[in-house]
Amino acid sequence: MAPFYHHGELLVDFFFVLSGFVLARAYWNDQRRATFANNVRDRISRMYPLHFAMLCVVAVMQWLLVNRLTSPPFVYQFNDTYDFVLNLLMLNRTGLERGHSFNGPSWSISTEFVVNVLFLAAIALPRNIARAGLFALFAVLLVVILKGGLIDDATAPGPTNDIFRTILGFCCGLALHHVHSRWLLRINLDRGLADGLAIAAAFGFLFYSEQSELAGLLHLAVVAIGFPALIIGAIHGRVVRWVLLLPPLVYLGTISYSIYLVHFPLQLAVHLASVAFVIQMPYDTVLFLLGFFFAVVGLASITYRLIELPGKVLLRKRPIAAILADPLGHSPVQCASEGRASG
Repeated sequence: MAPFYHHGELLVDFFFVLSGFVLARAYWNDQRRATFANNVRDRISRMYPLHFAMLCVVAVMQWLLVNRLTSPPFVYQFNDTYDFVLNLLMLNRTGLERGHSFNGPSWSISTEFVVNVLFLAAIALPRNIARAGLFALFAVLLVVILKGGLIDDATAPGPTNDIFRTILGFCCGLALHHVHSRWLLRINLDRGLADGLAIAAAFGFLFYSEQSELAGLLHLAVVAIGFPALIIGAIHGRVVRWVLLLPPLVYLGTISYSIYLVHFPLQLAVHLASVAFVIQMPYDTVLFLLGFFFAVVGLASITYRLIELPGKVLLRKRPIAAILADPLGHSPVQCASEGRASG
């Protein structure tokens, strides 16, 4: 379990790569690329409702913890009006902030939203200009990261600027989509080779994260090579595809956004209860860890049904059945295995 404890944050980079791949597949086409306003609205409807709800929940619990129980804030210290407004605008990790605040894991939602808007604006331009502009952005990004002090072997993981980190992963996903649509679909990649590629990438990640710190250039290699190999294996492999399409994994993928955004509020709720009732929680036991995992999945199932889906209906003004049938509503796991777009 060491790789997941010590390098679990790298899964965020995996979703940056996956996001670039599936959004290019979904939006970078003649039917959708020119509708910039509608595309941005779709991204907001996908990301904002649950982000807003969890922001408010965390704000209330942190206020109770500090002002009613006279306890220090839990984990994230910057929970004032200024940072609340940044979180409301999804600008909480853009350089305007003083540090992580409120629902801390939502930092990646902030950076991904900014990068999504830039991508949707770029593809609304003529195709050749968009392609040249995105390629130039990626080239400049690499130069800045490698030469500008934004990557440090003493820092884990990778680029120390989270906007650049998000752009890096997203552009790797865009490049993967380009290579996949232009070449890999034509050569009919052998299923066994695709399985081997994905399994080798997974074991390589586990081995190196077990042996050393995934920082600096090693982090860059995992993002640019390892994660794309996993995605290709999920699309073209037989065994990997079969595993990822197992119903429990498909369901976890479906509610993965909720899992990501509710796990810290649940941690905060447990801590709040322990302070209020003077209980020493057995955080270091296996049973507590398992119980917390199942509680997160249960809570995520509820928020998915009661917040995510109704939020899409409200902001997209589309019936819930249409949203469930939309490829953009499919789980990241299912999308990776089927090669379909995920929102």
